[in-house]
Amino acid sequence: MKEKESAVARLFRLLESDRSLSDFPAACRRLRVLPGELNESLLRELGLSGEEIILRQCVE
Repeated sequence: MKEKESAVARLFRLLESDRSLSDFPAACRRLRVLPGELNESLLRELGLSGEEIILRQCVE
């Protein structure tokens, strides 16, 4: 049975393919997920918020 890709994995795939995202809520709208839920997952898994990840991506 094929497992569903997590929202965190989808976020990183989106960030790799589209570097023009302006902020974390825009990325969440594109993924059709709630920012609060995705942010909690990111904090739990990586210790970083969604905004921090977007800002780091913009710097690189």
